[in-house]
Amino acid sequence: MSAVPHAVRGTSRPSALHVLATNEARRLLCHPLNLLGVAMWCIAVGTDAWAGPRPAFTALTAPMTLFWGVPVFFAANLVTSSARRAGTEELLEGLPRWREDRTGALCLAALAPFFMGVAAQALLSCLYLVTGNQLERFPTIAELACGPLNLLGGCLLGIAVARWTPWPGAPLLIMIILVRVNQYVNTAGAGDGQETGPFYLLGFYADFALWGPHPYLAAIGFNPGSVGWHAVYLLGLCLGAGALAMLADSSRRRLWLAVGALAVVVVAFAGIRVLL
Repeated sequence: MSAVPHAVRGTSRPSALHVLATNEARRLLCHPLNLLGVAMWCIAVGTDAWAGPRPAFTALTAPMTLFWGVPVFFAANLVTSSARRAGTEELLEGLPRWREDRTGALCLAALAPFFMGVAAQALLSCLYLVTGNQLERFPTIAELACGPLNLLGGCLLGIAVARWTPWPGAPLLIMIILVRVNQYVNTAGAGDGQETGPFYLLGFYADFALWGPHPYLAAIGFNPGSVGWHAVYLLGLCLGAGALAMLADSSRRRLWLAVGALAVVVVAFAGIRVLL
């Protein structure tokens, strides 16, 4: 918060947003829950990535959403609500555009975990090459993009939840709902003996690879559906979460309503394409 007065007194709004976004990105990346997410992802990767071609593929594409994305959602929520919880938000309300600028800066800061996730996947890919680790096949760009996109979406949604539902327990309740919705979408319409249904890629978390019978290391193909459109679907959800966060405080509500409407169109179109 130390950069806030300096940013608001800056000579231009872009420079103020830059200072605020840099400060918020640092706070978000250094938050204990984000660091916990990084540690959990590292443990998950270290456990499975060298256990065979099937686990190696999954370790590179799937665990970032669950083990890192969930903690970073709560980290973003806590960073956003820190002033309110400390009882200092009223003192800052007198500053021009305080909440609007800080919400915008927080949304920009959400790019920091996204790029951190991209760097982590690049590092893991290099480790695979250096150690000669075998994969069933190397993931596509779209498959690799889904993990970092979920980090971005988790951050933006955490910010939106902090702005729209400033009540104790609300973030936990919303995360429980999201997990249950994801579980339902993953399994809806599944036939006998099938673990996934036709709507599997409409969930946030998706393991693109199919696993064989016990000991679950056999390579038996991949879940049906377009992973490329799944990535676009996640990008649309990110756009919608960012618009929702900005709508809480922005004076340009028509702009963010239009962005939200665009996000709905992108999500609907990409969701249909996923299923084709």
